[in-house]
Parts: sequence; C-alpha cells; structure tokens
Amino acid sequence: MIREADGFVGIYPLPGGHRELHTLPSLRHKSRYFRLELGMAVRARKRAVIFHDQRLIPALKSPTDVHLVAYDAQEINSAANSSLPAKVKFSYRRFLNDVHAFSPSIDTQPTYQKRRVGLIVSPQNQQSMALSLPEILHEYAWEPMILPWPPRLNLDLITWLRKCDWVVLDLDATASRLVAAFTHGQFIPTLPIASDAITEPQGSDPPDEDTLYGDMETGHRKAIIRWSEPNDLVKSFESHLKVIDEQPRYIGSTDQAAKYFSSAAKRSERVFLSYAAEDAESATDFSHLLNERFQHVFDYRAHGAIKAGEPWMDILLSGLAKAAVGILLVSKSYLASKYCQFEARELHRAAVEGRAKIIPVCLERVELPDFLQSTQYRALYRHSSRAIVEELLSELETNQLESGG
Repeated sequence: MIREADGFVGIYPLPGGHRELHTLPSLRHKSRYFRLELGMAVRARKRAVIFHDQRLIPALKSPTDVHLVAYDAQEINSAANSSLPAKVKFSYRRFLNDVHAFSPSIDTQPTYQKRRVGLIVSPQNQQSMALSLPEILHEYAWEPMILPWPPRLNLDLITWLRKCDWVVLDLDATASRLVAAFTHGQFIPTLPIASDAITEPQGSDPPDEDTLYGDMETGHRKAIIRWSEPNDLVKSFESHLKVIDEQPRYIGSTDQAAKYFSSAAKRSERVFLSYAAEDAESATDFSHLLNERFQHVFDYRAHGAIKAGEPWMDILLSGLAKAAVGILLVSKSYLASKYCQFEARELHRAAVEGRAKIIPVCLERVELPDFLQSTQYRALYRHSSRAIVEELLSELETNQLESGG
C-alpha cells in the first residue's frame, strides 16, 4: 500500500498523560510501529509529513525531505481548543499541494508486473525450495520466476528485480543476503527464508540481521520464514501468501476512522472479567474501563458475549483458555459461587503456568481463597477502579518494554 501511494501522512501521538515524562527507551518502544512505517515511506521515497507529539523528538529521526511537525498534546486535546494549531494546518496544506503537483498521472502503470514473484535460491536449498515454492505460487495465482544463481547485482538482475511484484530470497547464502540488502534499500518487497541450520563456508560470517534490518524490535525479522523441515516451509509459505493476498480495508467515513483508530490504540491482550451476578454494578464499571483500553474483554453479561442457543460452558472455557489477563472481582457472593470459584482456579492455574496475569480485586473486606493467598490483590475500598486498570496497563507496558516485545 505504501508503494502504490502518492504520499505518506503520519499522525504519531503518545499514549498516557499529556505531561507524562518518558525515557528514551520508553519513547523508542512506544514509537516502534511508527518508526517501522516511516522507514518504509523513506525507502519508498514518498513525499511525507509527520505530525507527532513533541515528546517523541528524541526518538524520531528522518531525512530532511520528510517534514516533521511537532505539536503539544495539551494544545491539541484542550477542551477549549476547537481547531488545530496553525502550523499543523499550514504544513498539511503544503503537503497536499506538493503531492498534487508531483503525483503521477492516474493512468500511469506500475513499473513492476503484478503477481510476478522472483525466486533467488541457493544450490543447497534447490530441492527444498525451487521445486515446491513455484508450485504453491501457481496454486495461488502468482507467476513464479526463478532468477539465476549465483546472483550478481548487474543490470540484468536489477532489471528483473524491479519487474517483480515481490521477491523470495533464500538467506542461507552470503550472496543472497547481499541481494536482500539491495532489495531492502530499493523498496522491493521481499520475503526472506532461512533454515534453522545455516551451513556457511569456513571463514565466512553468519547472517547479520541487525545490519540488514536495523535495530527495529518489530517488523522485518518477524516476516522471515524460518524452517527445518520442508513440510514446515510449505505450511509457513502458504500462510504468508494468504496474508499477502488479504485485501486492504479502506476507511470511507469519519465514524469508521474513529472506530478503527480507537481500536488500533487498544492493547491486544485478551482480558477475562470474572465476577458474581450480584456484583454486576461494580463489574459494569470495570468492563467499561477495560473495553476502553483493550481490544478483547470477555464479560459474560455483555451483549453478544454468549449468543442465544450457544453452549455457554464451551464459550466460557474458550474465554478462559485464551485469556492473557484475568480480573477477579472478589466478594462474599463471588466466594459463594461455584462457577466463580471455577473461573478463579482456571485463571490462577494459567498464571502459575506463565500464560496469564491475574489481579484479584476485593470489592469488600473478605479473605481470599487459599490458592490466591500468595497473589497480590487490590481493594476497591482503597483504590478506584480506574486506578486499578491504569496500574495494570502500566505493568503490562513495563513488562513488554523489558522483554523487547
């Protein structure tokens, strides 16, 4: 989509309080997807303008032809301010004028041939790749083209590469990694493939993905297909083809845009909200706060959570199995409910196995069950529901930053 666009507009906010201070590692972590997209736009040589929270200045670097416009989040989000700052309006108008003046004709054909895929495969992987991958590409209506080995960055290869819609590159050999560096810099979409056991000639260097794909903690490395058995390669290759063929979702209205961006800003961990029916009022407050910040919140009383005629126990077990976060609203009614106790034990087991994080919240002064005695809890009579949710978000963000996820 970036390759076919006439211009690139980035709107880079910073979540949290408008005056909150951040360290450089924190800023880089929060802007990791922004920087990934901006890097693509720069390599594609697109006209670009970036509107970003001024606190992101230390983390955002770009060539001089990318116009960075810093704004103060307090000014943008002020209730008394009903319009954008003048510099934001001016920069955006100038960008639109530039794109209009320099964009190609609507009838201009792309330089690459759609649905043509180039393959550069080393001799050691010819049997595993060159025989199976073209067959799969044909099946999914792509035109495979096996490029000569060894690859040489001469005029012929460069011409063929630019005519390909995208390229499959076998990273097991040094020569193909040099080509990967070229396709990456020239913004030729590339699907790298690497075996688990790379056999390099004696004295040669192993593949250096840090040099090839930079220090980004997300993005390019995750797109590399890693394989040990041919069957694993085939399955992974097919799954990538399905993603490549997935049609983009276009936004056609302000309401659609608001819904999309509010959803994209939410965390992806699945949350299971466990509570007794008698505590529905407190649960409603937590459910609302959690849905504001998480994409998936299982609340059995929420509309559509369990549809009429569905086996509710199966839905419940599925929600428990998928949960990465469990919020347990503990009360006398909760402790008296066998279903609540079942949910609590399942979530506690997931926490012990490292699959989930649980937070018991005491709605009143009660003693936790024996299996929860060693789990740190929060008390609603000491902390507000919003403070408890914000603390959870802060802990998840810290854990993610420390793990480099």
